[in-house]
Amino acid sequence: ARNCGNGIVLLLFLLQLILVGFIFYYSRTVTQALENQLHTLALTVSSLKFQQIEKTIEDQTTKTEKFQTRDIPDTRDEPCLNVKYDTNLPPASIIIPFHNETPWILSRTLNSIFSKTPYHLLDEVIIVDDLDPQNLDLIVKIDPKVTVIHNEKRQGLIRSKVIGADAAKSSVLIFLEAHCEANVGWIEPLLQALKDDPTMVAIPNIDVIMDNDYVYQKPGDARGGFDFDLDFKWIDYKDEPRSRTDYVETPAMSGGLFAISMKLWKILGKYDTEMDIWGGENIELSLRVWTCGGKMAIIPCSHVGHIFRVGWFPYTWGEKGHSYVVVKNRARVAEIWLDDYAQYFYVKNPWGREIDIGDLEERKKLRKDLNCKPFEWYIENVYPELKELPEVREHMHLNSTNPV
Repeated sequence: ARNCGNGIVLLLFLLQLILVGFIFYYSRTVTQALENQLHTLALTVSSLKFQQIEKTIEDQTTKTEKFQTRDIPDTRDEPCLNVKYDTNLPPASIIIPFHNETPWILSRTLNSIFSKTPYHLLDEVIIVDDLDPQNLDLIVKIDPKVTVIHNEKRQGLIRSKVIGADAAKSSVLIFLEAHCEANVGWIEPLLQALKDDPTMVAIPNIDVIMDNDYVYQKPGDARGGFDFDLDFKWIDYKDEPRSRTDYVETPAMSGGLFAISMKLWKILGKYDTEMDIWGGENIELSLRVWTCGGKMAIIPCSHVGHIFRVGWFPYTWGEKGHSYVVVKNRARVAEIWLDDYAQYFYVKNPWGREIDIGDLEERKKLRKDLNCKPFEWYIENVYPELKELPEVREHMHLNSTNPV
C-alpha cells in the first residue's frame, strides 16, 4: 500500500512538472489569453459602472435635461478675456471618432461644440462611426452640419481619424474625442494660432473631467513629454515667468485633441495607418511635426475638457490584447524615428523585438523625403529634458568618447 501511495505521489509530481512545462512553453499565449479575460471582465465592470452612473443621473434630472449642455466653469485665465481675434478666421472641420462610447456623453460633446462655437467658424462636424453597435441617429440630428461616416469594419481610433479627415472640406482640421466638453471661447485661439503660423499644431489646454463624478476641473500648467517607454507624461514648463496668453511650445501632445491645417496634415503624412486602435500615435506625430519642419504648442486661452478614464476602456483591443497593440505601435515609432536611441525602447520592452510591427519602408521614405532632422536634433532643440535620463547621458558619453 505504501509503494502504491508513493507511486501516486510520484505520478502527481510528474503531472505537475508537465503542467508547469506546458505553461512555461506557452506563457506568451497564456498571458495574452489572461489579459483578454481580464479585459472582458473590465468591460463588464465598466458596463455595470455606467449603468449605475446613468441611473444616478436619471434620478437627479429629467431625460431631456440630461442631453443638454451643462454649465461648466470658464477656466480661462483673466488675461485671455481681453484677447482680440481676427474677424476673418478660417472655419474648421471637426473630426470625432466614435466606438462603444456612452451616447449621452457624445450628446454632451456635440452640444458643447455647438453652444460654445460661433456658427460661422464651423464648416462641419464629422463623426466616424467605427462599427459602433448603437443607434446614433437621434444624437447626430442635433444640427445639419453634423455628418456620420460608417466604417464597414472596425478600424480603430487612428485610422478612423484619417478616414474622417479625408472626407473633410475645410482648410483647418480639429480633432476631438467623443468624451469632451468644449469650453467658452475654445475655438478662436486655435484658429488664430494656425492663421498666424500655418506650420503650427495647436493644442488646447486640456481640462480634467474624471469618470467617477464628471466634475469639470482646471489642471495645473504643464507641457507634454515622454520617456523611452514612449509613454506620454506631463512635464513642467521650462520658461517662467511668461504671459498667461503666450503659446507654450511642447515637445509632445497628450493625445487626440489638436488643430492643424489640412495642408500641413497632408504634407506630413497624416497618421501612420499601420498602427492599430490607438497608442503611440501622439508621440509619433509629435516627433514628425518637430523634426520635419513644423512646431507644436499649447494654446493657453483655449480650453477643452476631457474625460479621463482610470484603468479601463469601453472597447476591445482585438485578439492579442492591449499590451501587444501598444508595444507594436510604439516599436514602429522607435524604429522609424529614434535612430540609435531605439535600443533604449527595447531595454524597456524586450519582447517588442519579437512581434511583427509591419512594413516600415513607406514611413522611412516619408521621413527621408521630408528631409526630417535626426532624433539627436530633437533632444538638443526641442526636448533637452531628455538629457536628464540615464540612457541619454550614457549614449552621449559613448558618442563623445568614440566619435565615428
